[in-house]
Amino acid sequence: MSSSPPASAPPPAGEPTPAPLRRIRFDWRILPVFAVTGGVMFVLVRKLAGPEAFFAALANADWNLLALALVLLAINLALAAKRWIVVLAALGYRVPMKRALEAMLATWPLALITPARASDVLRGVAIRDFAPAFVGAGSVLAERAIDLQSLCLMTIVGAGLAGVPSVVVLAIAMLLFEWTVILLIVRKSVFITRMPLLRRRPEKVEQVLLAFGALLQRPKLLLYAAVLSLGSWGAAIAMLQTLLWMTHAQVDPTVTFALWPAAVLAGMVPITLAGMGTRDGAFVYLLRVTGYTPILEGSLLASTFGYAVLGTLLFALAGIPFTVRFVLRVSRGEAPRPPDAPGA
Repeated sequence: MSSSPPASAPPPAGEPTPAPLRRIRFDWRILPVFAVTGGVMFVLVRKLAGPEAFFAALANADWNLLALALVLLAINLALAAKRWIVVLAALGYRVPMKRALEAMLATWPLALITPARASDVLRGVAIRDFAPAFVGAGSVLAERAIDLQSLCLMTIVGAGLAGVPSVVVLAIAMLLFEWTVILLIVRKSVFITRMPLLRRRPEKVEQVLLAFGALLQRPKLLLYAAVLSLGSWGAAIAMLQTLLWMTHAQVDPTVTFALWPAAVLAGMVPITLAGMGTRDGAFVYLLRVTGYTPILEGSLLASTFGYAVLGTLLFALAGIPFTVRFVLRVSRGEAPRPPDAPGA
């Protein structure tokens, strides 16, 4: 691979200029989301568990298990990075694991200051020395679609075994809707690029949509990415189970694996930040619907809140140095080297 050009070199043809990234700043419109998130979590602790039970669960937790939870968290991140690399490989671009992890960590903190996880698409800019930025952004969207498919499949199986047919029906409907959208994207891309909000930059829209078609044309890589996605979520659920053991919540692992994917799907409703609060409440609700006992709400919420702290806030804090370097590099106009041509 060629070395990076001098900072004065222009960006590759078709690539966005660095200037727009100078406008990355705290979006004050996300403050209501912060407020709702805090309100939901406060109500859950206050009304559902009780502050005494919640803080007692934290005080009596077996903190020796935290190391295991962190190991599972690292496995989750590594599998997620590999999944993204596989999606990019379907497009013909090879991105090293180290570079993918840096890009993910660099954009993670931005998820806390930009609404609707808009920071995800910035991953494409973070790896634009390996792939065109809009193609990279599309790879993230395709990766999210694979993630959603995994959660739907896990929910269908888990909720079916747990005896919650209404949840199974909703998950099937969501999965069918997702694949309908994907097939429309692949087969009607020309129509999509002519839509009023998109027709001004049809070439960029086409780049964003490339990943969906590329994965369908390479089914082995699509299957590989799907397996990695299932493994990543498996590690995440195992981390939650470790936290449940840590706080003595007395939830059987089979129940956790059966119901947590459905709770995560509920947390995707854009009400709170990263599903905090809604996901936790949904998990408690599902346990009650299935008649599971005992339900120790204080220990449960201590565990599920800990899941959010490790899976969202910890990564956001760890990503701050990468974010600063990423924003400064692009704001200074440092152009990346042109990517190698896509190939085998």
